[in-house]
Amino acid sequence: MKLEVIVLDKPVKKFEVKIKKVAGKLSRFLPKKSSIEVYLINGRRMRALNKRFRGKNKSTNILSFMKPKNFPGENLGEVYLDPIYIRNHQENLDLMLIHGVLHILGYDHKKKSDRIKMEKKESKLLSLL
Repeated sequence: MKLEVIVLDKPVKKFEVKIKKVAGKLSRFLPKKSSIEVYLINGRRMRALNKRFRGKNKSTNILSFMKPKNFPGENLGEVYLDPIYIRNHQENLDLMLIHGVLHILGYDHKKKSDRIKMEKKESKLLSLL
């Protein structure tokens, strides 16, 4: 799998090298012949996305969007990360990237059993990095 990292906002450019390194390692453990785009964005852009797609007028750490069914191509979806938000909230940037990618791969945490399954997969992938 290819995880393509794209910087959309200048203030988060300093996180690009680290995220690309983690994305490269992570991609070895994911399904082949597909790709996910990972966008690094600032809080202003994240807030706008969160408001538009989730109806929440506040910033957040990560948003994941699966591609629509029957959409052509091998791209499975898009992950938007706000590394500054993640750092300021003392969250693990590597874990947040894994979390977003797992959402694209169909993992969820709405039910307790799903959350347990997702957290187990996150821990396993994090240990492999």
